[in-house]
Amino acid sequence: MPAPSARVLSERSPAVNRDSFLHNAAQLTAEREAARPRIAALRGTVSHAQDEPVPPSWRNAGFVQELITAAADMLETDARESLCMAQLALAITTSLPHNSYPLPIQAQMEAFVWKEIGTAHRFLSEYDAALRAYDAALRSVRRTSVLAHDEAIIELARAVALSDLGRHDDALALIAQTAPVLHEFGDGSRLHQAALLKAIVHQRRGELAAARTTYEELVSLLEGTDDLHTLAAVYNNLGQVCIDLGQPSVALLALQHARALLEALDMPAEQTRTNWVLARVLLSIGQYANAINALQSIRAQFLSRGMSEEAALVGLDLIDASIATEQRDRAIALTEQVIAEFTAAGLNERAMTALSYLHDLVPTAAEPRRIVAHVRLYLEELRREPTRLFLPLDEPSP
Repeated sequence: MPAPSARVLSERSPAVNRDSFLHNAAQLTAEREAARPRIAALRGTVSHAQDEPVPPSWRNAGFVQELITAAADMLETDARESLCMAQLALAITTSLPHNSYPLPIQAQMEAFVWKEIGTAHRFLSEYDAALRAYDAALRSVRRTSVLAHDEAIIELARAVALSDLGRHDDALALIAQTAPVLHEFGDGSRLHQAALLKAIVHQRRGELAAARTTYEELVSLLEGTDDLHTLAAVYNNLGQVCIDLGQPSVALLALQHARALLEALDMPAEQTRTNWVLARVLLSIGQYANAINALQSIRAQFLSRGMSEEAALVGLDLIDASIATEQRDRAIALTEQVIAEFTAAGLNERAMTALSYLHDLVPTAAEPRRIVAHVRLYLEELRREPTRLFLPLDEPSP
C-alpha cells in the first residue's frame, strides 16, 4: 500500500451542464422518495434480502443513496446490520447498467457505498477489511476529477482507521493533505474532526499535556455551534486524558458533558463507550460496587451489538474489580466466560493465549491485578497489530 503522503487529491474540473444537473437532481430525488418506505421495511431483515434476487424497482441510484443513509443511521446501534445494508447497496450498484447515470454520480455513489462498508468494518474492529474498503472507495472517486471534496472525506475516514492501527504518521500525513481541501469547500465540521484526530494521535503517543491543550481549544471552538457530535467526542477524549493525568474529578465532569450530548444525539453505541470510561474512573478511585454494576450493563450492551472485542475488554475490567474486592472465584469464572465468547466469535487466537495465561495465573498470583493490566494492554495492542506475540509478565512468586 503506498504511503498516504504520496497520494495527491484530484483537481476539480469545470462545472457540469446546469440543465443536466437539474434533470439528474430531480430524478434522484424521485428515486429516493420512492425508496424510503421499502428500505424502512428492510430494517432487521436486510441480511435475508442479500440472498434474494434484487427487484428491478431497487436498481437505481436513489435506492442506493437511501441504503447508504440507512447504513450510516444504524451504525451506532447495530454495526453488523449497517454492514449488511451497505453490502446490499454495493450489490445493487454493481448491477446497474453501464452509463445509467453520468460518471460523477456513478463514481460518487460507488465511493460512498465502499466508504460506509469501511466504516462499519472499523466499528467492528475489522481493520484490514476497513482499509480495503476505503481503498476501493478512493479508486471509485478518482474515476472523475470533480469529486475532490468527496475524496478528502474518504481520506479522513481512512486516517481514523490508520490511527486506530497505530499508524500515526500515516494518519497525520492524510490530515495535512486533506485539510486544505476541506477548508476550500468550507467543511468546518470535518476540519474540526481532523483537529480532533490530531489530538487523539497526541493522546495515543502519550503526549498527554499536548492532547489536553488541543481538546480544550476544540471545546472553546465548538461550544455554541451545532457540531454536537464532534463536541461530544472532544469531551469524551478530554475525560480519558484527565484520567491518565491523575485528575479524576476533571475527567468525570468532561465525561458527564459527553454523555449528556450523546443522549441528546441518540447515539447509544458512543454513549456506551463513554459510560465505559466513566466506569473505569469509578474503578480507579476505588468505587468498586458502582463500577461493577456499570461494567456489567456496558458489557451486556456490547455483546448485544456483536462488539466482542470491546465486551472482552470490559470483561477484563470486571475481572480486575472482582480481584480488588477479593472475589477471585468470580474473576476466574469471568475469564472462562470471556474465553468462551472469543472462541464462539472466532477472534484472534493470540488473544486466546493471553486470556488462557490470565486464567491459569489468577488463582495463585501474588499480584493478579498487575497480570490483568498486562493482558488488557496486550489485547488493546492486538487490535492494532493482529500478529503481535504475547509475552508473559515476570510475576514474583506468591
